[in-house]
Amino acid sequence: MNPTVVLVHGAMHTPWIFEPLRERLRARGIASQAVQLPSSRPDSAATQGLTEDVEVVRAAVAAVDGPVVLAAHSYGGVPATWAAAESGQVAELVYIAAFVLEAGTSMMEWMGGDFPPTWNHSPDGLAVKAGDAEESIFSGVDPALAAEAVARLNWQGVRAFTEKLGAAPADIPLTYVVATEDPALPPAVQEHWAARVAHSVRVPSGHSPHLSHADEVADVLAKAVARASSNRS
Repeated sequence: MNPTVVLVHGAMHTPWIFEPLRERLRARGIASQAVQLPSSRPDSAATQGLTEDVEVVRAAVAAVDGPVVLAAHSYGGVPATWAAAESGQVAELVYIAAFVLEAGTSMMEWMGGDFPPTWNHSPDGLAVKAGDAEESIFSGVDPALAAEAVARLNWQGVRAFTEKLGAAPADIPLTYVVATEDPALPPAVQEHWAARVAHSVRVPSGHSPHLSHADEVADVLAKAVARASSNRS
């Protein structure tokens, strides 16, 4: 049985963000699914935190009948890391311009204790949203697609940033997709993380290579699926 790709979106996103990538995976005969993290909600009061995100990712992996290539973008790398550490089904973990935190660290600590000044805070204080998403998150994306992506952004729960990563995998093969023109997550930081994984690929992309360079990211995932299949044979 070929591995299934389970996709984990970044902060403020929905599974819709992976539709262009999933189309490419379908064309390659690769099954995929995308989760909805409960930290990302249209209603700020309904947003949850990292621990709930981990539960959703863990459940999505467990629901797959067979091995999983777990792929995550941006903040999604944090719950994916934790879920992968506690699952025996994850054959490879792929970071797409994603955060690779050490266990015991929070996103807030990594960011230096505060949110970017361009982010907006919800009136209830429970959530945040990027105010410059078109320039930071979706730079280099087709303008029409970027505009739709911005319109679909949710509020992101503050607890997703303040809760600490509980665990990280020790023996799962890792792949990192470095977005070399990323204005949101510095490429130098991505290169630092990429230097510590088994496989790394560089894409001349902004922060959303799954939108601007979907074919290249699909190729990375197809190779991960092939590696996972051959390891089981």
